[in-house]
Amino acid sequence: MSDAERHERQLGLTVTPFEGEVPASIVSRIAARNGIFPRDLCSDFGLRWPFLCSGYPDQLSGLADVAGLDLAKLARWNPEKIGIGRYRVGHTRTSTGVFRRTATRVCPACIEEALEKAGLHGGHQLLEWNVMCLHGCVHHKVPLVELPRAGTSHETYNVIAQIARHRDIVKKAADADPTYAPTAFEAYVRSRINHGPQADWLGELELSQLHGACLSLGAAICGSLLPSPANVDLDLEREFCVEGLRVLSAGPDSLTVCMEELKSRPGARRSYFSTDLGTFYVWLRAAHGDAEVQSIVDSVHAFAVRNYTMKPKKRVLGRPVPAVKRMSFETAREQSGLSVGFLKRLIRHVDILSEAQSAALTETTPEQLSRAIDFWGGLRNLESTAVALNVHGMQVKGLIENGILRSIRFGTALRYVFTEDVNRLLAEAAALPELPDIGSYLPLREHCQNQRVGIVRLITLWQQGKVGGFVRGAGTVGLQAIHVPQDVDVGARYTPVATRDLTPREAAAYLKIGVGAIRALRKAGYLGHAKRLNADTNHRHSLITQSSIAEFEARFLTLGQLATLERVAPIHLGRRLDREGVPTVTCLGRHVRAYERSHVAARTVVARSISVG
Repeated sequence: MSDAERHERQLGLTVTPFEGEVPASIVSRIAARNGIFPRDLCSDFGLRWPFLCSGYPDQLSGLADVAGLDLAKLARWNPEKIGIGRYRVGHTRTSTGVFRRTATRVCPACIEEALEKAGLHGGHQLLEWNVMCLHGCVHHKVPLVELPRAGTSHETYNVIAQIARHRDIVKKAADADPTYAPTAFEAYVRSRINHGPQADWLGELELSQLHGACLSLGAAICGSLLPSPANVDLDLEREFCVEGLRVLSAGPDSLTVCMEELKSRPGARRSYFSTDLGTFYVWLRAAHGDAEVQSIVDSVHAFAVRNYTMKPKKRVLGRPVPAVKRMSFETAREQSGLSVGFLKRLIRHVDILSEAQSAALTETTPEQLSRAIDFWGGLRNLESTAVALNVHGMQVKGLIENGILRSIRFGTALRYVFTEDVNRLLAEAAALPELPDIGSYLPLREHCQNQRVGIVRLITLWQQGKVGGFVRGAGTVGLQAIHVPQDVDVGARYTPVATRDLTPREAAAYLKIGVGAIRALRKAGYLGHAKRLNADTNHRHSLITQSSIAEFEARFLTLGQLATLERVAPIHLGRRLDREGVPTVTCLGRHVRAYERSHVAARTVVARSISVG
């Protein structure tokens, strides 16, 4: 008899397939009803049992002919092999990761109910029962049970023989009657099997990828290390899958928010995307080459590049980093040559951060580093500013105090001057007219020495527009190139006022006496001193106290003060006082040109000066 003739013959005893029943289960049931083995049944009708178990199209067509079945339904619920380890399951795709074609997984309640109704040939196997991430029957709300494998895969495909061989297991599971509540993830998977992928962000994923993504992300969210998915407790696995699906099904923005939350979690280990994403990154690193998961790879890659430090030529999930978005402070230190602490102080200033915010920084960005370096490049220290202006460091400080130069500190005693202000001052000096052949002009330093005017004061008056007529000479640089007219009027000479504690130099200028004399008076106890913090060096130095200066002036007059009141040269007045025997102040063996007011008032040579003073 030819194969065509055999296919035209039809069985007298057949079965009605269950919705979702696999073809191998149907053949097993038909064979049981006809009292023969599935392999013999197939041989009698020109079919081959191994090929039919594998779902070959010609075998399904022959089965439809001899059993009077709908070929479309047979094909729909046939686990068709579409690649190595890949199958079509209903209206979706999967791989052996979550699909076991040779496993006998059944619902004990369904089997007991069918056996009671139809006898032994009522036993069956549905396609969805072989999907390993589905753990229960949606109709009876009981867990599925997996029967031990037979000696060979083709014996395992004979579901009737498997049920008969392990009837006690099925019976015991059915009598146990534990409750099973289908999860949102399992409902999502069943919907894919029965109706195809949903129109969402996960539509391209096959079931194994969907399960792996949801399980690993859920484990990361719940803080589980998930050493091996195969060894995860069933209840935990279902919980993880629900958590992962909740995030992933909402789209890439939801995944980004989730990854930001994982990054912000406190942890003992250093924050990095591989540690923050945990098991989810472990899974994705293994699956990143699959075409179906590229949308997830895109989101994770972009998030990692945007939020974590990257070394040059770094690859994330097999992709190169287009440009470093974040870098460690160690890398920033190597690139800039500045210390980490100083870089944080620069960033604090340019980005207007609080001290706590800048101290908490653990990484930076190329843009942030560039802003900090650009700002630092626009500053000079006091020493280089003095060299550029060709003045002394104390004069630079004076220009800062008078507002001619702006300065800034970065949490230390050191002050830095804005290069912009220095360049402006030098440009204005360079723009002055050249020194003419006629007229009386003196170089800046010489003029200030002759007129006993401070350079800082003269430059300040020039910048304020209160004096003019300056010209530029050749052969010198900086502010020393300025030549000043001899007749320039700078007003009254500035004299320090003792409205605060003064430095020894300021006290000497105020009392019109030498700095050495001030130190001698201090050492002898005529002037008091106090330790103060030098704002530019963070070192403590001595200041002459305001109260001691007032007490000294109430009792004494210095030669300089007397000479100013008398309008005579101090040297001439000093000789006259010596001739009249006016005693000076003795400071531990040293004579200081200071006189008690009572002694001076008794001498007619300066009595008028005291009354005027």
